[in-house]
Amino acid sequence: MAVTSGLDLLVRTFGPFLIPATVFALGAIGYLLLWLLTRTRRQTYRAEDEKRW
Repeated sequence: MAVTSGLDLLVRTFGPFLIPATVFALGAIGYLLLWLLTRTRRQTYRAEDEKRW
């Protein structure tokens, strides 16, 4: 019940702006996760290159 009333309060407060703001926030989080994954993989590739030389 508390979740429903909290969600209802957000919708009443921010109205139609809530959907684009949520999509933007989820996109920013997804971009950050992809960036971290790419960075980790790049470091792994560098370590393999250093072993070869």
